[in-house]
Amino acid sequence: METRMKRQEKGLDELSYRIFFERTFDPISLYEVEAGKVRFIDVNPAYEEVMGTPKEDIVGKTFLEVWPDVEPCWHDIIMKCLNTEGSVHCESYCASIGKYLEAIAFPILPDRVSVIFLDRTRWKKSDEKLREKQKELLDYREELRELAAQLTLSEEKTRRSIAGQIHDSIGHSLVTLLHKLQSLRERGCSKEELDNAIESVETVIAQSRELIFQVSPPTLYDIGLNPALESLAEHLLAPQGISYDFQGGNLVHQADDRICVLLYQMTRELLINVIKHAKASHVSIRVHRGPGKIQVVVEDDGIGFPSPFTFKWGKLDGFGLFSIRERLHPIGGSIQIISEPGKGATVAMTAPLNMPSHGERGEPLDTAHNS
Repeated sequence: METRMKRQEKGLDELSYRIFFERTFDPISLYEVEAGKVRFIDVNPAYEEVMGTPKEDIVGKTFLEVWPDVEPCWHDIIMKCLNTEGSVHCESYCASIGKYLEAIAFPILPDRVSVIFLDRTRWKKSDEKLREKQKELLDYREELRELAAQLTLSEEKTRRSIAGQIHDSIGHSLVTLLHKLQSLRERGCSKEELDNAIESVETVIAQSRELIFQVSPPTLYDIGLNPALESLAEHLLAPQGISYDFQGGNLVHQADDRICVLLYQMTRELLINVIKHAKASHVSIRVHRGPGKIQVVVEDDGIGFPSPFTFKWGKLDGFGLFSIRERLHPIGGSIQIISEPGKGATVAMTAPLNMPSHGERGEPLDTAHNS
């Protein structure tokens, strides 16, 4: 009776072991070590699946017969496990199956070892991608710091330029006009002298309007984006002998003033870039409006961008395009560039119709490619 119970208990133990062995999701292999040779005793279905080798091609063969070119660490942990009579850990890339594995070997009998494998491939790839993204983030932050410095210098340069123009043109004209008026007051004036004084006043008014247009165009606020962009093209391109055409599209979907100001400023940068670098003879400006979005497209027939194109600010004789992308990104906008050397360039800037509220942002799609 006692012997039968023991057999039943042993049978139950073997059944429990077999259920555990067969149904475990992680690969498990059993080895016997004899005369320094490691031989497979058994493997579970998970081992067959992960390692890509059928059980019938493994059991009974030595480790090196099955894996002749495998990294030494997988064989070494079995021998080390027996020698130390304790568990041994190994983690490495296995080139034979193209996976990153973690293994724990532990002794079960004086001459037998079991190894449990954990497939860390997806985790490792995720970790590597995370590290790549962290590096990209650090590079991105560095670019932003450099951009911020360049923007500060550019703003200061613009202020100095405007101040210099005010001093050299309006300031000088006002001083001249003051002297003329003082002279007219001290003595009688002729019609010619009065005409000269009036002409000087008209010149100062024209110069002040020019500076106001450069700093903040009244047309943009008084009439809207379409007339402001058309006026901008006339003001910048016509004096350079560059022809242009403008298409404003429908006005059903209106953008708020802050979006219009951003698009106007960025279009101005693109046109200045065309004048300085593109060697274009014609520019097309198109404004498209739709539900929730507004897009401004600037297309020229110039020399195009170099190939391969990059958004890094230092690669295109300035940081204009990088700056545009950084201003569009926080509001859920995007910039798309299509260019081929010698065949012009098309730059499309897309923005939401309304400025997103604090902490809210759309999903930007920033793309740049050569056609």
